[in-house]
Amino acid sequence: MSLLKLSLPAQRMATDVVLCVALASAGLMMTATVYDYLHEAALLRNFEQRNALAETVVAALDRDATATLEAVRGTALLAEMMPGMTGLQFEAYTRRLQGIHSSIASLQWERFTSHGGYIFPPNRSGWTGRAAAQLEEAQKDARIVGTPIATGPFALPETARTGVALTVPVYERMPGVPWTYRQIGFINALIDTTELSRHATSQAQSAASELLITERGAEDHSLPVYSGLSDPEHRAGHDNESMHPEKADHLLELGFGGRSWQVLIHPVDGKAAGPLHRETLVLIVGLMLTALLTFLLARSQQSRRQTEEATAQEKLLRDELLEEQYRLKEVVESTGVAIWEYDLERCFLSVSDRWHIVSGYSREELGDNVLESWQRLVHPVDWPNISRVFGQLSVDTSERFGYEYRMRHKSGYWMWIDSRAHVIERNPEGRPIKIAGINLEVTQQRDAEIRIQALNASLEVQMQEALARSEARATLGTLIASVSHEMATPMGNSMMTASTLSAQAVQFDAQLAAGNLRRSELAAFVNSVKDGNTLLMRNLERAVALLKNFRQVASDQASEQRRQFDLRQCLQEVLATLAPSLKRHSHRVVLEVPEGLTMDSYPGPLGQVVINLINNAYLHAFEGIEQGEVLIAATADDQLITLSCTDNGQGIAEETLEKMFQPFFSTRIGRGGTGLGMSIVENLVKATMGGTLEVQSTVGKGTTVTITLPSTAPELRQEEEGA
Repeated sequence: MSLLKLSLPAQRMATDVVLCVALASAGLMMTATVYDYLHEAALLRNFEQRNALAETVVAALDRDATATLEAVRGTALLAEMMPGMTGLQFEAYTRRLQGIHSSIASLQWERFTSHGGYIFPPNRSGWTGRAAAQLEEAQKDARIVGTPIATGPFALPETARTGVALTVPVYERMPGVPWTYRQIGFINALIDTTELSRHATSQAQSAASELLITERGAEDHSLPVYSGLSDPEHRAGHDNESMHPEKADHLLELGFGGRSWQVLIHPVDGKAAGPLHRETLVLIVGLMLTALLTFLLARSQQSRRQTEEATAQEKLLRDELLEEQYRLKEVVESTGVAIWEYDLERCFLSVSDRWHIVSGYSREELGDNVLESWQRLVHPVDWPNISRVFGQLSVDTSERFGYEYRMRHKSGYWMWIDSRAHVIERNPEGRPIKIAGINLEVTQQRDAEIRIQALNASLEVQMQEALARSEARATLGTLIASVSHEMATPMGNSMMTASTLSAQAVQFDAQLAAGNLRRSELAAFVNSVKDGNTLLMRNLERAVALLKNFRQVASDQASEQRRQFDLRQCLQEVLATLAPSLKRHSHRVVLEVPEGLTMDSYPGPLGQVVINLINNAYLHAFEGIEQGEVLIAATADDQLITLSCTDNGQGIAEETLEKMFQPFFSTRIGRGGTGLGMSIVENLVKATMGGTLEVQSTVGKGTTVTITLPSTAPELRQEEEGA
């Protein structure tokens, strides 16, 4: 596919890839070139070092070998000069010589007799016997050349080392014949090749190399003269390691006593690669730099593409934002919302054109900075709330806020404005410096809310009154049932007494007609009539008292008429009416109200309040308690009467205490509680009798309801009286 047929982003991507590949290739080529150069230089340097090492090692070996040869040759000259040297003298000389040359393991002075028949020492033994064949061959050559001749290598007796033998002919001058010499014997020396190679081995080891000395034998077979190799299987030569020339052996020739020795210097593998560390490090650094530069180029190209894409996206978003702002402005203008912006640092308030339509003022009347004119038009009552809202912006972290206020319209009326705003800019200290928001006229909504609130308040009052009347009728029905049950006893007793007196009268009349009436029977009849009348009067008086109290309480409950009454007498009548229903429980009600507390108020609602408080105590406070007590007490002070109702029940929890005056709230809903008792009590005390109500309770110790009433109740409103 042609590059021109690709999209613009694909073309840029392809160009970036080509640049990265080119940079990586150039870096790799440069790194390889430098590596090859340093590698070749290291190989050359290593080769030169190996050559220098080989020359140093061979020089050390040649020096020790020459010194050993000269020492053996000097011994032969000493024998020529001292033909009469004894064996002890020779041994003393040998010890001194060995102290100087440690490579000479042993010396032997082999002398011929004049008959050519004896050897000094007398015979060959030890090492001379072991190397007899090689020694004889060497002595033949030594007679010819007259210089020290060495034998081939052989194992030293009783050791694991290798040695060679040196032999030098000894001559003496023929008496009477000038410049004529004859051979009188040989100086034989045993050379320890390990000691001979000690200095050379030390030189090789200091350069991380090992030393091997061999002698080429028959059929190109190598005989070991000395081996310092850690690998006994190592083959002399260059190892055929063309890929690792730094590990190649150095093989040199050395002459010793007419023998040709091959000296092999073998580098140790563990240290041979040392000189290559520098070029390896350069290779690693080059590869890392190439990878780093390639990565940085790729990231740079990626960042450039992202920047270009972000710029294009930003331009697109900016165009869309301008279009959206224009469309939003059209929508806002169509909804009647006015936009405003306030700069707190310059104290500059600007508004949209819609605000002039909402407020009725033209731009010329309000000015470009409408702050001062707006402050003059805001209702004085609402201005403190606006100041408080703006004052909290410096300490409040919330970005959005709102408030409502009234403002004078150009037509003269007060219009309600609902303002919603948010902080759009803050200074480094976090204080807001620029705010934007919207204004919406909500005058009609606020008027509707006010009417709804008034209607709700009226409905709530009517509902409370209806509930109070409903509760009063329910209480009255309870009183009727209780009084009816209580009156059944005296009325039944009266009926039984009357019927008994009637039967006794019929019997007395029959006895009187028969003429057999005795005096004792007359006296018994009179006593029965007297006792019956007494019992009948007592039951009838009890029934009359119950009816009187019930009539008074029922009249008060039903009519809610205002009148003067004695507080103690009123409460006694209420308790007397409740007595039939209360006596079914083991609890008791104690009345501690002094006589003479006169009130001009509403005894019906007061009685209903007391009834509800007592019923609440019996229903709630004494649950699970066998013998409870309700104490009703009253005191008077400065035209105020304080009535308290205290029980020793289980008390009221704090969360229940906060809700107990809410309508239809009860802890015994479905178990005898309606949730209206305390709500009706509060309404009767406050709305009807003009008093106050307070409840104090401790869980586990009881509850006290304190009612403070004026001795003269306030006049009811006209609408309440009509209701």
